[in-house]
Amino acid sequence: MQLAKPFIRLPLTADASRLHAEIEQFGPADWRAHPQGHPGNTALPLVARGGQPDDDGVAGPMRATPHLARCPYLRQVLAALGAPLGRTRLMRLDAGAEATAHVDTNYYWSQRVRVHIPIVTTPDVRFLCGDAETRMGPGEIWIFDTWRPHNVLNPAGTQRIHLVADTVGSGAFWAMTHDGATQARTIPYVAGADAPLALESTNFPVVMSPYEFTAIWSGWQKDAVAANAPPGVLQSFDADMREVQQDWRAAWAAHGDAPGGWPRFAELVRTMQKAASRYAGAIALGNGLDLARLVETALAPAMHSPGLAVGGTVSVPDLGQAPAKSDPLAAVALAPNVATPRPTGRPAITRPLIILCAPRSGSTLLFERLAACSPDWLTVGNESHVQIEGIDALKPERRGFASNVLEASDATREVAADLRARFISSLRDREGRRAAFGVDALRLLEKTPKNALRIPFLRSVFPDARFLYLWREPEESLSSMIEGWQSGQFVTYADLPQWPGPKWSYLLVPGWRELAGRPLPEIVAAQWRATQEHLLRDMADIDPAAIRALNLADFLAKPDETLRAICDFAGVTFDRSPPAELPFSMHTLTAPAPDKWRTREGELAPVLPALAPVAEKARHFVAVRDLFASPAKPPQNLASQVSVAPAAGAPAAAAGLPTPDSDPAKFASVHTHNLPEILRYLNTSLLVTNYQGGNLIALRADGATVNTHYAHFAKPMGLAVTRDRLMIGTETGVREFRNIPSVAQRLEPPHRHDAVYIYRKHHVTGDIDIHEMAIGADNECWFVNTRFSCLCTLDADTSFRPRWRPNFISALAPEDRCHLNGLAMADGKPRWLTALGATDGAQGWRANTKNGGVVIDYATRDVIVRGLSMPHSPRWYRDRFWILESGKGSLATIDLASGKVETVARLPGFTRGLDFVGPLAFVGLSQLRETNPLTDIPITDENIDRMSGVWVVNIETGETIALLKFGDAVQELFAVQAIPNVLYPDIVDEDDELLQTIFALPDDAYRDVRYVPPAKSA
Repeated sequence: MQLAKPFIRLPLTADASRLHAEIEQFGPADWRAHPQGHPGNTALPLVARGGQPDDDGVAGPMRATPHLARCPYLRQVLAALGAPLGRTRLMRLDAGAEATAHVDTNYYWSQRVRVHIPIVTTPDVRFLCGDAETRMGPGEIWIFDTWRPHNVLNPAGTQRIHLVADTVGSGAFWAMTHDGATQARTIPYVAGADAPLALESTNFPVVMSPYEFTAIWSGWQKDAVAANAPPGVLQSFDADMREVQQDWRAAWAAHGDAPGGWPRFAELVRTMQKAASRYAGAIALGNGLDLARLVETALAPAMHSPGLAVGGTVSVPDLGQAPAKSDPLAAVALAPNVATPRPTGRPAITRPLIILCAPRSGSTLLFERLAACSPDWLTVGNESHVQIEGIDALKPERRGFASNVLEASDATREVAADLRARFISSLRDREGRRAAFGVDALRLLEKTPKNALRIPFLRSVFPDARFLYLWREPEESLSSMIEGWQSGQFVTYADLPQWPGPKWSYLLVPGWRELAGRPLPEIVAAQWRATQEHLLRDMADIDPAAIRALNLADFLAKPDETLRAICDFAGVTFDRSPPAELPFSMHTLTAPAPDKWRTREGELAPVLPALAPVAEKARHFVAVRDLFASPAKPPQNLASQVSVAPAAGAPAAAAGLPTPDSDPAKFASVHTHNLPEILRYLNTSLLVTNYQGGNLIALRADGATVNTHYAHFAKPMGLAVTRDRLMIGTETGVREFRNIPSVAQRLEPPHRHDAVYIYRKHHVTGDIDIHEMAIGADNECWFVNTRFSCLCTLDADTSFRPRWRPNFISALAPEDRCHLNGLAMADGKPRWLTALGATDGAQGWRANTKNGGVVIDYATRDVIVRGLSMPHSPRWYRDRFWILESGKGSLATIDLASGKVETVARLPGFTRGLDFVGPLAFVGLSQLRETNPLTDIPITDENIDRMSGVWVVNIETGETIALLKFGDAVQELFAVQAIPNVLYPDIVDEDDELLQTIFALPDDAYRDVRYVPPAKSA
């Protein structure tokens, strides 16, 4: 809601300490992740739709959840607001987290203000709203202007918890917002008092009244005037909107919100949306939002929502609210290809169909006819510019207007969740009605030519997407593109920096700046060619079963047959044939005619020959992936694959997963069906060292399987990796790699990899048995020198530089005196280490492997915890000390003050190698050698099937929710490391021929480089 000021403090104060005491009763299971998956953001629902804590919807009767009944004073505080409450929650922000900057735009927020009451906070917590900033004290009660960009930052080292309530207010409530209106008072606690709460029952109109319609538009129009919108454009837009308002008032007078008037209201909504589309990008409001897109995505969906009248069960998420989806973190049976159960009643986009094409290929005509032929299709009504480019991280201006290209790496967890939410909040059916969200699966039909440059990104956001490639002959597309540029109706970036004109139309291709001053036929030819090249490259990487191709001429010749075939491919119902003669699409400029392009034949003649090779490749792709033909099967050359996945529905053995027995299968792996989805959900890949087999293994999500990519090294053990740097401890030293992402275009498949670690140097240490490694805050590489019982760093002149050793180690000697092995970092510095014994004689630790393990404090060099069974992989995560007791096959936490060990999970193997992402622990498991001398450890006493692989454990419940088991060739693991925000890495070592032609230069030298193409062989 817009307010006169960014922040207003109400003259009420709550007892924060009493509120804190009440919420202390809630445990981890009561808190829920943020709907958009923002890291460090959790909530505990107090008032929710139907009183259901897991329902984030905002449309329907609001009721108290069971949590609220347990908080008497909290109820009294809410009652003191004197206003009906909408969705109300406790919102928790972890140390160092933020709420993510955003603007609340949809209808729900046009009517409501958000009340904040800090319960647990510090003076470091900052609230930003527009250009203003404030700090809210414990127990203070504030509201703020959600129409302005706002955010919350928590740089402190503690959590922040606020009571947050949404309300439309009341006369008494708004009276408290006037300066000096009432005297400040503290809300008292009254023991035994039952504070009655007013809760919303009606919050969305079935049909918006014309008076509310006029009020909302008038407010936005005034905002546009204040933001210095172009007067002529705004006047024209206002005239179109007022015409719709007049017709809306007439329809309201005749029907009110009765069902008989719904078709007319739906027609007027479509009219308004089409009118708004003509002004896309032309008018920016004071908060940076585009007025036309705001009309399409915030106003139009709320104007006519008859589905909301059915029992109040329809969810209308916030524009920025994440869609509910199948939770990849849910526990599943430990067998391959077991689908994760989907929660019911929470919508998710399933198998969307995305049309891919160059501009002016006839996609709008196809899209409109396709959307009308099935009741299953849901669309955002037009092209999705506002949904995608409305996300801050994806805005072209934030990316230097480089291009509209988006890669898989751009689909971070937060961005993907935000985008899915934006789509869901805008979906409507073919009648223009808001989508009915009572079902789990929503079938999205999407068409935006810019998506031709975003295929890897879209595949990451929608892993189960299907694609339809629409082809139109280049001369026809180019002629229509020239007409569109000249019309001014397809302007996408009116004030493109460094572009002299005309105003840029259609998609922004890489290298667009080089087109400045060129004739228009050359500009559109470059747009078309770059688009098709991106399409052909990225479509080649799509599973043949998930893509079809269509020639526009075939659609025009047999529209009914074509639409039926598309619906069959997408798996939706076809129930309405197109008219015998297809009507013009909404973007048609002049009537189509055979060979219409020939009116520009002279302009196009100079540019068409250069496009011929690309056009021929495209025609070949259409022939191979033709909509009316069976899809080609992918090659089944398993010998060329490093790893193979189990067949669908492969049975699990009674004691675990099947063990491959053929030679190629020794390097195969099997995994639970949800593991690829988990990796994509976390936007993460894993690196694992297998020193017994001499392998560094990358675990990468690849469709419905996990690709296990092997790189060979001599006894790889310790591992340290960031997005930019990879360090591997081997038998003779430390190998260093640097990430050069641009090399991805030279790998197979091209552009698939989002990180490529290139070999740079080998620091020879000799055989010192390097165990754990870490890259510190100062970018220094620390490693555990197990043979010399010390912690070291690299030194250019020596084998290694000893930096630390335990107090009980009397001298440096290559005798493995205590089997120092683990290193835990905190704030980028060494903090704790582990050893298998506090012994000072050559291999003295072997005398007691059962419970001789210790934790050592780096600062004091003293032992602080004893009695552990072969401790490995110490970690400091979420303010807790974690450890693997390998001898027990466990993941545990330790209270360092008391030394108390609490087992979180028991696993079927020798646990070694640990990393965390979000609420999940990735734990390495090794088999014990048949001739292992460690016969006194607990794990050897148990009759279990010990396995080798990576187990995924929910650290909040201790449940194993996924796993990957290696074949016989991989028996012992050491390190497991996650690479956040990297989905598909590769490693290029010194024996790779590619290394001969990869050059990395300093920035100042790079500016002088000129590309010289390689000489062609005779």
